[in-house]
Amino acid sequence: MIEENPQILSERRTVGLVCKPGRPEIERIGIRVAEFLIERNIEVQFDPGSLNLAHLSAIPTLIEDMNVDFVITIGGDGTILYTLSNLPDRETPFFCINRGTVGFMTEASTTTAFSALEKVLENDCIIESSVNICSGVKSRRFEDALNEVYVVSRVPGRLLTFQVYLNDTNVDYGRADGAMLATPTGSTAYALAAGGSILAPNVHGFIFVPVCPPRFELKSIVIPDDSLLELELVKAGARGLAVIDGQTRWDVEPGERVWIKKSDTYTRFIRLYDNYYERLRTRLIPRTL
Repeated sequence: MIEENPQILSERRTVGLVCKPGRPEIERIGIRVAEFLIERNIEVQFDPGSLNLAHLSAIPTLIEDMNVDFVITIGGDGTILYTLSNLPDRETPFFCINRGTVGFMTEASTTTAFSALEKVLENDCIIESSVNICSGVKSRRFEDALNEVYVVSRVPGRLLTFQVYLNDTNVDYGRADGAMLATPTGSTAYALAAGGSILAPNVHGFIFVPVCPPRFELKSIVIPDDSLLELELVKAGARGLAVIDGQTRWDVEPGERVWIKKSDTYTRFIRLYDNYYERLRTRLIPRTL
């Protein structure tokens, strides 16, 4: 979903800044970004765990306490997911500068970041809204996910046996190292590496992907995004984990069902234009074979 002509800054004119920690070259970029914003009378709340702006008039603020117009991340997709999992408002827009290995979800490189930010501050941009999924066990609800909910054995290398339900109908049964439900955004990440298909963002669906099923006992399937998927652990003594976007982990006991469905929340990315297929072509598809 694309939002045209958004109003990026409110009257408070406050921006959050989070960097991938432990990388001096990234911290240097973060300092330049902060200086750029402060020169334009924009308040900067920065994550003290990822960079030090003590010499600037910026405010050290934990990510979970940030109340900002938008957040700038400098790193890769992992930095985005980490920041998103800690923000108090998941629908705070993101402007993402790529310093990761792939950075599929990012918008600008370090060479284009400042010219791109100029356009963003002038509202010469769009907002791309990406659907989230929610999950849980019975009344226990996990955090929302932008990419995927992955159910895997609590013992590394051990198979789980799944009963798969779609809208209360038993649709599959079998063993695998794990199984996930991914969003269109997540279909370009772990789900793709596990053999799933890429879902274009305007496809109203999710993709169920088993990971390493022996003898292809479980099959990948694309489902409508208004479906309820449930994964039941049916093998006695085989305990699992529900992993949310690779960030948090929840225990799942034998006999329990993990339910997964569309969330009411969206993750909002600030982009200069609708560039999904350009990012797909330049970042995920090898240029040489």
